[in-house]
Amino acid sequence: MKSVINFFMTSMPEGDKTEFAISIKRINIARAKITTITFVVLEVMMLLIHLMKGREKFFDAPHVCYGFMYTLMLVAMIAFFVIFTKLGADVQRNLSRIRIAGIFFISFILIWCAGISLLDQLSSGQVVVYIEAVISIAVTPFLEPAVLLLVYLAVNSLFLKAMLVTPYFQDSEHLFGNSINATTFVIMSWAISCMRYKKQAEDFIIKKIILEKNEELKQINLQLQEANRMLEIMSMTDGLTGVSNRFGFETAIRDEWNRCKRHSIPLSLIIADVDFFKEFNDNYGHQAGDFCIKTIAEILKAHAKRSSDKVAMYGGDEFVVLLPHTDREGALNVAEQIRKGVEERCMPHLFSGISDRVTISLGVNTIVPSDETSIDEFISSADKALYKAKEKRNCAVFTMQDTLKGGTL
Repeated sequence: MKSVINFFMTSMPEGDKTEFAISIKRINIARAKITTITFVVLEVMMLLIHLMKGREKFFDAPHVCYGFMYTLMLVAMIAFFVIFTKLGADVQRNLSRIRIAGIFFISFILIWCAGISLLDQLSSGQVVVYIEAVISIAVTPFLEPAVLLLVYLAVNSLFLKAMLVTPYFQDSEHLFGNSINATTFVIMSWAISCMRYKKQAEDFIIKKIILEKNEELKQINLQLQEANRMLEIMSMTDGLTGVSNRFGFETAIRDEWNRCKRHSIPLSLIIADVDFFKEFNDNYGHQAGDFCIKTIAEILKAHAKRSSDKVAMYGGDEFVVLLPHTDREGALNVAEQIRKGVEERCMPHLFSGISDRVTISLGVNTIVPSDETSIDEFISSADKALYKAKEKRNCAVFTMQDTLKGGTL
């Protein structure tokens, strides 16, 4: 018994049942409206044909019954179209109303087609219209198997009883065959409807799983992108100071060089070196040396604070500061502020050859990038300026000129 139920039914998580019901009701609303419009067109045509061909049988009982049935279907379909249109405006809110309206809709169609088939017993003895309705109800909407079974059983019982107890409609010669045919098609149609409903439920579940997996993949991709971004940042960041490392600086200077070249704007570079850092490290220890380097990095960041400015470690105790859109005077001012900032921090250095505190020397260069210049030459000039500054210590030098600023001048 359980295997039979599983064959016709599909289990579904409780949380998905309402969403599935809404999707089914939306489909059924759309199909019901198309069905009502189709019936309206057909019944108008049938009424016109009925009126044109039945003038001589105007007062004949079957003729009157057919005319009544066509008119009833026309009026009912218009009413159902209005009902489904209103209910379809808010499916989620009208789930129970749509369900009830749907039951009345399919019941009315089956009963109406059963009535037409009873009338057809007088002429052809066939139940084709009723059987067509049974099949159409099975393949057009998606209906819960239990609900459809109850509707099929109720209408089919009424139809069979009407053929049995109403002599006016029955033909004993065909009664048994029509009853068997009608019941067989009801059973087959119900089975078809169950399989369609189960397939729709399975498709819904699969779609939900795919959407959930897609969302999971999306989140994983976002996490991977974030991880890659963090790895890229880490690959360009100095672990001790938190500023860019040499690789990050080389990437940044290429980008800024091209941008400044494209817009013909100045680009400045400061290379800074801690004076007598080896003596500091040897005498105070590596931990103190690390603290000194981190402190200087903080001072550099404090004075190169624009979003486009870039502070980076360039060597063991060498820093670089990249200053886009900064001319010579501006670069020298920044370098001097950095030099003073380090001096004013008053980190003791009793083993310095020029001061009792930590000092730095800075080489500065400014250029408007062009096709005739290169990044290597630009860095080399700043480096040469640093070497000249190191001859004096605790000062800033612009390229190879004699312009010096600092405490020793």
